[in-house]
Amino acid sequence: MYWQEPSGKNEYEGLAKVIDVAFRIRCPCLPVDHAYDLFQAVAEKLPWIANEDLAGIHSIRSADSGNGWYRPEQEDGSYMQLSKRVRLILRVPATRLDQCSVLCGETLNVSDQQITVNNYKVRRINPTPTLFARGVLTDTGESENTFVERAHESLKKMNIKAPKILPGRKHQIKLPGGHLVTRSLLLADVTVEDSVKLQERGLGENRKFGCGLFIPHKSIGSVRPND
Repeated sequence: MYWQEPSGKNEYEGLAKVIDVAFRIRCPCLPVDHAYDLFQAVAEKLPWIANEDLAGIHSIRSADSGNGWYRPEQEDGSYMQLSKRVRLILRVPATRLDQCSVLCGETLNVSDQQITVNNYKVRRINPTPTLFARGVLTDTGESENTFVERAHESLKKMNIKAPKILPGRKHQIKLPGGHLVTRSLLLADVTVEDSVKLQERGLGENRKFGCGLFIPHKSIGSVRPND
């Protein structure tokens, strides 16, 4: 854990280059580990998304995922039940909004399930001081302290200050012939400018599988550090 008390505030008057496009969907359940299959299904309808640097696909989460801080204990082969409130969310450049809208009315084949995509709402980037990523790339043998140090150095290279860095649990993303290992990550007391920058750029690779994508989090008091 890295923890430094704040010394002041910065203001940011610019506009974010990216938006989140949140689609209403109809799908009773999905495998917990669905990131790769979801990307394949979306890219089939939106071929440009694979090569769009600023684009990412948020993994779909069930209501019992603890605001994203933890996931079901048994991930391998397990399924999650989806409520009507669950959304398929794409993070894309604002200029790509019209191209994303073609998903409306389409059916995505994800693993052995079908997702019917309905209408959408645009969610503008919210520059909150507390940000959360459900998964940032790590590896099986990397310790928590090393992960935090590496994240801190990566943020410094982006000229982003994160006075408080709190890591969470590791998860795996199944790929053909292998898997990725990720760890959840929470940042607190981030400036408005850096919050926008981080949500635009992400941290690390594989945004298309949901890795390194940051979302606003209510507060550091609502997380479960031991999960």
